[in-house]
Amino acid sequence: MAAKSYYEVLGVPKNASRQEIKKAYQKLAKQWHPDVNKAPEAEHRFKEAAEAYEVLSNEDKKRSYDEELRYGAGSRSAGGSASGTGASWEGPFGSGRSGAYTTGGFGSGGGFAEDDLFGMFFGSRGAAERAGFDFFSGSGGAGPGPGNPWDNVRSRVQAELNITLEQAYKGGDIPVRAGGRDVKVNIPARSAEGTVVELPGGAAGGAGPDEDLLIILHLLPHEIYEVQGKHLHGKVQIAPWQAVLGGEAKVPLPDGSTVKLKIPAGMESGKTLRMPGKGLLGDGGINGDILFDIEIVIPDLAGEAEKQLYRQLAELSSFQAGAKRQSAGAPRGKAPVG
Repeated sequence: MAAKSYYEVLGVPKNASRQEIKKAYQKLAKQWHPDVNKAPEAEHRFKEAAEAYEVLSNEDKKRSYDEELRYGAGSRSAGGSASGTGASWEGPFGSGRSGAYTTGGFGSGGGFAEDDLFGMFFGSRGAAERAGFDFFSGSGGAGPGPGNPWDNVRSRVQAELNITLEQAYKGGDIPVRAGGRDVKVNIPARSAEGTVVELPGGAAGGAGPDEDLLIILHLLPHEIYEVQGKHLHGKVQIAPWQAVLGGEAKVPLPDGSTVKLKIPAGMESGKTLRMPGKGLLGDGGINGDILFDIEIVIPDLAGEAEKQLYRQLAELSSFQAGAKRQSAGAPRGKAPVG
């Protein structure tokens, strides 16, 4: 049976938009996350979807992957390895011993084989099988040399660790395998995208006795919140009567708790409610906010009694539907040509 392509893993066509790819991944991640799905194949399916999303959500990686599929330069697929050179990229700390790492592996035309690369940096590919760990990508290193900002210091090896928003928000230890040893990466609470965790070499978690391991945290997409820097953005749906009268909405936080969000009376769709200091850790040690955009929805009417209430409201209200007038001095669009 032929290995599935990344598109087949996510169940999307090759011309799918970034939003469609993201939604497909979020659905699969929610379905197969090992914390909620105890099926034997759950962890494999979750990692498979994460690997596919890692490539298809990045324009450069996706372009290179599409070229491989189109011209047959490689047969890289989810959980497999490439027979061509593949697309490579460098991490934010520059190139080092490996230069770059390609999702799914290196080609046979030269450079390090994927198994050798992981063995060099992390002891074995078993790192991807550790609980709480999705996969490393983008390995690289930096050591003394001309133009290196870390000249005359210890060698550094970098890796990327995919974690959920819940793990980033709550913080704590995540087990991985580095330098042939089982180690725990301590995730600071409220960690934002791109947070760097350093494991000193020779200590309990370094890549080797003379190398420090720099782990760059990458936050996976979430079903409720979108991460924008130190802020978390979400949407809250309310009923028309809540928009008029006000009320409360229960919203979950990434730490697993639930809070009541107060809805002021007279709330309009598109307005934003803010929960100060509930976001991720920002510069200067200041937490960001959680922001909820309000969306007014019309609930399904269960019976005639509810419809009758709307009829009474229509009779009592003086509101007249009509075209909205622009305010004086507001810029107007250009008149259509032709």
